[in-house]
Amino acid sequence: MSPAFGGDSSSRSVINALRLIEEVADLGPGVTAAELSRNLGLSKSATYRLVNLLSQEEYLVRTPDLGGFALGAKIDALIGIASQQSVPDRLREVIDEVRSGVRFGVHLFGVQSPGTMRARLALLDIDPDYPLSDPARLLHEPSASAAGRLMEAVGSGHPSAAPDHASQIGSFVPNFGCLAVPVWDRTGQLIAALAIAAPAKHIEHPDGLLRVLSGPARSVAAIMVGE
Repeated sequence: MSPAFGGDSSSRSVINALRLIEEVADLGPGVTAAELSRNLGLSKSATYRLVNLLSQEEYLVRTPDLGGFALGAKIDALIGIASQQSVPDRLREVIDEVRSGVRFGVHLFGVQSPGTMRARLALLDIDPDYPLSDPARLLHEPSASAAGRLMEAVGSGHPSAAPDHASQIGSFVPNFGCLAVPVWDRTGQLIAALAIAAPAKHIEHPDGLLRVLSGPARSVAAIMVGE
């Protein structure tokens, strides 16, 4: 840890740093230093000093637009970003069946706070045979991934006005990309994205992949909403 945390007030500085990290985790990517200062009751100078230090130490990272902050690589390592949340056996069976029929990675992402400035992805079921190349970037930079682009495109709109899929090519691996389809709840809220990673030629001509994912996406929705 940087010596900037030293001195007579080191204990208070460490506590404030931990509170700040917790607040970023609660509010999600994009929270600003001004919001952190206001929410935590810290002076602006103390807040800016802490966020700059935590960014230098990779506990926080600036969002791509430089307007706010998100959790950094060291926090990702501490919480074990590669270990996804537990999902019901029925849900995993549906996804495993899709995986058994293709030679590509199939992943399920949760969508938290959709249609808001705090919308973010969560790792629900990541293909163990085709792990994500950069999960930290995927979570912190939604526009880089198909699931993130889908989340941003849907916003708070109704499914009838939403795209039936989103895709990206080359954001993480050259000549490789992914395609994601939405998973809706009963009210038309986006609750997840089912994605498949494949060579660019399959993403550029997505009809085959859409046929693979459309039925399972409906099954996933039924399980997630408890039908």
